[in-house]
Amino acid sequence: MTMSGTQITQPLTSLLKIKRANDIAQAEVKASREKARLTGNDVALAVHEIYYRVLIAQAHRSATEARIRASQDLESERIEQVKFGSSLEQESIESRAQLLQAKQELLTTDLQLDDLKLKLNDLMGLPLTTV
Repeated sequence: MTMSGTQITQPLTSLLKIKRANDIAQAEVKASREKARLTGNDVALAVHEIYYRVLIAQAHRSATEARIRASQDLESERIEQVKFGSSLEQESIESRAQLLQAKQELLTTDLQLDDLKLKLNDLMGLPLTTV
């Protein structure tokens, strides 16, 4: 545009600097979005891993409870056998030891299960007391 013999123009170098800054900002936004996506994937993977560990611990707990019931039955049988003289008291003591070991394993599994549930709740952003 010309006015009274002078020309008004915008310097081309400013436009190039603005375009370059805009391109850099867009690249940073794209990188941030990718980083957020990767972080989301990492959290999802951690949640899946902990969840499957919870399921495994629950299955282990059920198996241990079944072992406790079997050990209690065996202990009862051994006590009866000792009363009738058809078994030694040592066998009764061994069955009692097996029962106590199974109960100890159940307690350990319960502690592990509680820890895993706390981790899972923390990863998912739920209150830690959520079951």
